[in-house]
Amino acid sequence: MKIRPKLILAEIIISLTLFLAILASISSLVRFIEFENLKIETVKLQDTVSRMKYSVIDMLSSTEPTFYITYKYRSQNNLINQRLEEITEDPFFKHLSKKSRIMFTAIDDNLRTSQTSFNTKVITDYLNLRNNPDLDEFESLLYLQTVLRGSDNIPRSFISELDYAVSEISSRETAFSNFEKLIEQTLANMLQAAEDYSRRQIALSISIPAIVLIFAVFGILLFTNNLSRKLVRLDKSLSDIVGGDFSVRIDTKGRDEFSSLAGSINTFTKTLGAKLESFRLIMHEIGQTLTGSMESSQVESTLLKLAMKDTAADGAALYKVGGDAGELILSVSTGKFRPPFIVSDLPDSPEEEDINAILRSRIIQPGKTILGESAIQGRAIIIRDIENNNDIDWSRSELDALYLSSIIIVPLQIGSTVFGVIAITSTEPESLFSDLEFANMQSFGELAAITLDNIYKYSDLLEATQLDRELGIAEEIQKDLLPKRLPRLSGGEVAILSRSIKGLNGDYYDVFPIGDGKTLVTICEVAGRGVPAGLVMVMIRTILRLVSTPENDARTVMAMLNRDMTKQIAIESYASVGILIIDSIGHYTFSSAAHYPLQILRSESGLFEAVQTEGIPVGIDRNASYKQQSGVLSKDDLVMFHTDGIPESRSREDKNFGIDNLLRVISSEAGNSPEKIIETLKIELENFERGVDQKDDQTVIVLKYTGGSAA
Repeated sequence: MKIRPKLILAEIIISLTLFLAILASISSLVRFIEFENLKIETVKLQDTVSRMKYSVIDMLSSTEPTFYITYKYRSQNNLINQRLEEITEDPFFKHLSKKSRIMFTAIDDNLRTSQTSFNTKVITDYLNLRNNPDLDEFESLLYLQTVLRGSDNIPRSFISELDYAVSEISSRETAFSNFEKLIEQTLANMLQAAEDYSRRQIALSISIPAIVLIFAVFGILLFTNNLSRKLVRLDKSLSDIVGGDFSVRIDTKGRDEFSSLAGSINTFTKTLGAKLESFRLIMHEIGQTLTGSMESSQVESTLLKLAMKDTAADGAALYKVGGDAGELILSVSTGKFRPPFIVSDLPDSPEEEDINAILRSRIIQPGKTILGESAIQGRAIIIRDIENNNDIDWSRSELDALYLSSIIIVPLQIGSTVFGVIAITSTEPESLFSDLEFANMQSFGELAAITLDNIYKYSDLLEATQLDRELGIAEEIQKDLLPKRLPRLSGGEVAILSRSIKGLNGDYYDVFPIGDGKTLVTICEVAGRGVPAGLVMVMIRTILRLVSTPENDARTVMAMLNRDMTKQIAIESYASVGILIIDSIGHYTFSSAAHYPLQILRSESGLFEAVQTEGIPVGIDRNASYKQQSGVLSKDDLVMFHTDGIPESRSREDKNFGIDNLLRVISSEAGNSPEKIIETLKIELENFERGVDQKDDQTVIVLKYTGGSAA
């Protein structure tokens, strides 16, 4: 279940708990009102029975007419019956205890029995004794009993009837008194039962929501605990991935957003790992080829085979720019490469040799055909499904010998100069190129361009007869690798002095943004010279730009650079490297692979701070570990990298320029911009050397942090 539905379910449970609590409270209130109504009805019954008792007592002493007395009795009787019915029909009556209901039923039965035996006719007969014709006047029964008891004129039978009537009426008075007490006792029991019931209702109204709430809280705790475990697991996995371990796979069990995110990260790391592995294999293959031969045609064939590897391609071709007009001419092709343009002079049933002859003879004019478009625009092109693309006029049926289903074309470009294109094709209808293959081919094209550019220039070196020509071409290789223009730093300025002593500079530097306001600055000294050293520089540049992300610090980048360089090409070489990563608020991390320490001139104290870490050069031990230093720059702090060519610069007196002189120049110009500092340093070096030929390349990077302090 997704996280949002889980949260909604928790909200529903809590809302339901509150609803149940309110419902229980309303139910308790309703029961309380019902109880109060029953209590009122019982009190009314008690009052009515009391009135009946006094009505019976009044029969003995009343001198009112018989019909009036019987009318009052009958009215009280009817009222008692009404009260009894109201009580038994009350909703709360069924909630009383069994004992209370039995007691009330007994009262009901006794009252109704009494009403049957002491009815209106009997009362009328008793009261009519007052109407004896032998009496002179109308008196009450008690009075008659008292006056006539000793009289000899009244028959004894009448006296006996009178005594019986008085006795019966008196007994009814006693009965109603007992009823009154019984009702009072029943009322007390009812009150106690009602209180017990109310307490049970209150306990129930509290316990039900409490139980539901406990379960809800327990469920929420389980949910948050599970969420926390997933976050910890995800954080650890991401830390491993950031550290360069692309074999990490995050557990994708479940159906929530974390599982979806884990699946996406797994796919990303798998793809990136495969891409890095592919680049390692490519560099290894290129290295093996260069070890055996430096022939450009053999390197081109190797590159085409590598381009086809792990893709849907079954054909590939490399076209080079040639001639004054910049035409494209086929250099080499492999597999079942078919021309991505209209062909009109092909036999009806062409052989493979006929197709290759057409490809070799056809010269592509600038901007013509899809190959020419890619070259003149310097843009990679993919046509995923040629057969269903209505914009193409050269698509063919599956039965055609020149049928193509999919094509990718990438330009071979150094800077703004395109010197060729690589095209890979598929002739299988079901094998269409994917976006991932297109992205991989674009990266491959950049690496192939640098490799071929070095090979072509190295071939020029071999063909040249003069050393000046060799040095000139070597300098072109170096210029292609070094950044043409330094990027604008977020919160800083940078300037560089780089002097090549013998054509191909063994020093390498780079400055480029890596995202989130961070910039990577690196300086290297590559062992050896010539094309092999240039290829090492190519590797360093390619790997650094591939693995440098905002999440990786300097130590992580250094470790990944060393691991990816070591034993991947058949060229024994290594390099000392310094890597600085700085963000827009002055936070930095620095790692060194046997390079000179980083020098920081603090603006507040005016003193230099040497920042150094231990580590062997990259390219020697795949499992080497590296350390890093981190810190914060303040406004106007200066940061300086350098190679050994600066302090080891020699004068006519055979003295070294020295690190102290270098720091002195930097310190004296601290108030100026990096460009001004570099200009002053250049003048100081020239004055010191006075034309003496130096033995090593010279590189200095000066960075000035102009942003505010991170504190």
